[in-house]
Amino acid sequence: MDFLKRNIDILLILALGFVLRFSVSMIHSYSNDELSAVTRLRFDNFSDLVEFGVKTGDMHPAGVQFFMKFWSYIAGTSEVGMRFPFVIFGTLSILVVFLIGKQWFNRKVGLYASGLLAVLYFPIMNSEFARPYSPGLLICLLVGFFIHKVLFDFDKKWRNAVILGLLFAAAMYTHYFAFLFVGFIGVSGLIFINKSNWKQLFLAGLIGLSLFLPHYQITEFHLNVGGLQWLPPPNSTWLLAFLSHAFNASWIVISLLIVMVALGVYFGRNEIPFQKRNIVLLIIWFFGIFVVGFIMSYISTPVLKFPVMLFAFPFFLLWIGLALSRLPKIQIILPLLLIVTTGSTLVERKLYGNQHYSLFKEVGEVIAGWNQEYGDSNIYTIYNLNNPSYMNFYAANWGGDNIHFDWWNIDFDSDIQIRRDLMSRSEEYCIIGYSGRVTTVQLFETVHEFYPSIIDYWNFENGSVFLMKKGESKGKVRAKEVLLATLTDGKAGSWESNPAYWSDDYNIGGIYTLDSSNIYGPTYSFKLSDLPDFADGYLKVYVQAHLNNAAGLTVSLSALNNEEFVQDPITGENMWIGYDLEEMILSSAVNMGYFAFKIPDYIKAEETLRISLWNRNGTAIQIERVDIFYIENIFNP
Repeated sequence: MDFLKRNIDILLILALGFVLRFSVSMIHSYSNDELSAVTRLRFDNFSDLVEFGVKTGDMHPAGVQFFMKFWSYIAGTSEVGMRFPFVIFGTLSILVVFLIGKQWFNRKVGLYASGLLAVLYFPIMNSEFARPYSPGLLICLLVGFFIHKVLFDFDKKWRNAVILGLLFAAAMYTHYFAFLFVGFIGVSGLIFINKSNWKQLFLAGLIGLSLFLPHYQITEFHLNVGGLQWLPPPNSTWLLAFLSHAFNASWIVISLLIVMVALGVYFGRNEIPFQKRNIVLLIIWFFGIFVVGFIMSYISTPVLKFPVMLFAFPFFLLWIGLALSRLPKIQIILPLLLIVTTGSTLVERKLYGNQHYSLFKEVGEVIAGWNQEYGDSNIYTIYNLNNPSYMNFYAANWGGDNIHFDWWNIDFDSDIQIRRDLMSRSEEYCIIGYSGRVTTVQLFETVHEFYPSIIDYWNFENGSVFLMKKGESKGKVRAKEVLLATLTDGKAGSWESNPAYWSDDYNIGGIYTLDSSNIYGPTYSFKLSDLPDFADGYLKVYVQAHLNNAAGLTVSLSALNNEEFVQDPITGENMWIGYDLEEMILSSAVNMGYFAFKIPDYIKAEETLRISLWNRNGTAIQIERVDIFYIENIFNP
């Protein structure tokens, strides 16, 4: 009873953290990354599991995949069973944060930091996933806990050094950014090295590296194939964006914390400070690993994404806990902070919603329902996902029949081949959608050309699914669209063209000729303020033209700022988006081609956007008409 009385506060925090994590693990279907891991559990022998389940099938170390394989023999592959140990890892992390705060500073610091870790959406979500994040978090916290003992405690130094070495190895086998982080923690320990602890720190590093040697060939392979090249490098505001995300992107939570921290600093301005070395470690470990990741993302390969900063995030929470611990009446302040933050997690971030988890199970049920209602033999299915087995993992939910995908894992230029297929398809219906993969509006408009009626659709976070039908556009769903500009003669408003190349050959108001002496134009200029006030939209350019098989006609978007080309902040090159139209025009009964595209997010209000035509080969092309529409984006808003 005395133990319960003394520790009722942290026990309640642990209970709250566990309930939030375990309850969502029960109701959410698997995410994309989880299904990738679960479907790779099918390999029954060790060599195949290493080769196809880890080395070539993933970009993570082998530890978590091996653990999941072992755990699947005990708990199966259901969400609640597979996720349970990861929920436990996440809950234990709350306890370790409390112990670090209590031992390095005082009990209040540990309570505030562990309380925030327990109820913020970011750590809850990543403790739910059956992925490396919650075990990586626990291991990194334990590394911080034990390296402090090795450096500063005289008791049981050799035992602590061996434990630290084992934890180093565990982090290396769990996640590559955790590997990087614990290596950074180890190097930062050199700041405090002396003759009484250097042997123990060296031993810990030696144990970790020695135990990781069997994994070296796999890691070397992962590094050689390019790592996370699909990630963009972080911009100058990345850290602020991460902190906003980590604190629920909630002005209520952020404002409350800012006020409380400011009051804590005010109340504690005359107090005796904590040991500076401990404060220095918190600052170095959080901000230092961010700087390392930021620099690596530019000189090597992009490594920073929000989930990996989970490993260092608790040390930032401990930093906040330092200020909050100086406030009086923790018995009032702590419950207030927990209530407000939990409310934000439940309501603002919709913890129990399916916005992050509808990528496969729920979508599969929708598609299966359409297949049953309209006949799967009468539906052509184009769905952009990494692997059909991710969705068909849930086939039992809709009667056991796998969904057949005519197209999947679609690339940026696949719309060209898909259009060729659609020209000869006889199915009355077409399903078009995507789950967790970047999918262009050009693909959607390509399907819309042949299946103009939208019968039904469903949007979810990072995905959507549409049922389309042949025939006239009589579906129950229509997107808003506004005609932005039309070019039919040389006198059209905001268009630039060479008057010498206009003629009246077709008696439709004007023909504009592009040839080897006039390869660019006409050009339409506009700004963001000229666009309709849709919450989200995209441009679609129709071009009607006469050309021959040798012609090359491209429609493009570029941007100027004070007569200088706007640069793409990721590539550093001039912003330019283009699409070749000649094949579409030649195969069209009305000599029409189109290109649909989004305006890049980095375009500013004062910058001038330019839509133009380019005759790539110099062969004579006669432009009859150009229409530019701005269309409500119901496909991937």
